[in-house]
Amino acid sequence: MLPGIVVLLFLLFGSGLAAAGHGVILLYHHVSDQTPPSTSVAPDRFEQHLQFLEQNDYQVWPLARLLESIYEKNGKLPDNVVAITFDDAYESVYHQAWPRLAERGWPFTVFVNSDAIDQGLSPYMDWSQLRELAEHDVAIENHSASHDHLLFREDGQTPAAWRQRVLADIERAQLRIKAETGHAPTMFAYPYGEDSAELAEIVSTAGYYGLTQRSGAVGQGTDPQAIPRFPMATGLDSLDRLELAVRSRPLPVISSHTEPAPTQGTIDELQTLELVLAPSPYRLESLACYSGDGKQLDLEVDRGDLLRLKVEVAGIGKPGRNRVNCTAPAADESGDFYWYAFQWVQLGPGSGRSID
Repeated sequence: MLPGIVVLLFLLFGSGLAAAGHGVILLYHHVSDQTPPSTSVAPDRFEQHLQFLEQNDYQVWPLARLLESIYEKNGKLPDNVVAITFDDAYESVYHQAWPRLAERGWPFTVFVNSDAIDQGLSPYMDWSQLRELAEHDVAIENHSASHDHLLFREDGQTPAAWRQRVLADIERAQLRIKAETGHAPTMFAYPYGEDSAELAEIVSTAGYYGLTQRSGAVGQGTDPQAIPRFPMATGLDSLDRLELAVRSRPLPVISSHTEPAPTQGTIDELQTLELVLAPSPYRLESLACYSGDGKQLDLEVDRGDLLRLKVEVAGIGKPGRNRVNCTAPAADESGDFYWYAFQWVQLGPGSGRSID
């Protein structure tokens, strides 16, 4: 995807010409009760998720079909489309998730960090299992080779050398996946969900869609190198949250600005977040933004042809990944929510790189 396409999409969205079609992408890692809760959904709970989708007539589409419909076919798709994805290619996907999905004839996508597979590490699948999935039309896509914190430069590394290192990492995974499965990935999931403008440029130039780990629905106004997915993990995997996720709609954020501005994908001591929103049928008076721990944040709203929203975020950041979620109920009284999540990385212990 070229950057100009992103600009065109945003212009169309802001002018109200974009189609209303949207979809929701769910993100899982382990399907197990024996792995870290922060990246796991128990098999019984996963089965409940699938039953909910089945009983409520959701259409589970291949991720590629969903993105193609939104970005290449004018956003024409039903309102109840869901895609299911898994990051890291853990063996529980093969043993627990695949049989349940295959029973229903439902497609899914696995994002693979290829070095772990090449090294035979546990608890990852091996290439024979991934080939078997691919032979049954499971999409095997790119999650980098190293699964490193790609947005950081190494000590003494120039920006040009950093870009070369990141691109080589992504290309190494691309070649290994194609060699083992016969499929050349067209989608890239950022390791740890850590994306940045600099990384997005690399992903765009390489021709991939970019998938994040931020909550929200995907529509024509969504940056194709920053596509949101709802993470599902223990504590965040209730049926109520699943329903909230799959019924969400994309909040039409045209642009975002921070003070201070990001440096190499990180922001220390973030003070304000400013969002520009296009008109859309949500209830403006009920629009609210929340920190990652659920604290409601103060807002300043400037109404005009476009809505300008200033979110006070001073003091909420911590080392590592941080998020602000902004939501507004739909004006049609459906109970659905328009949703947008902004993410930044703050340096320090736990961030993947120390300040020292």
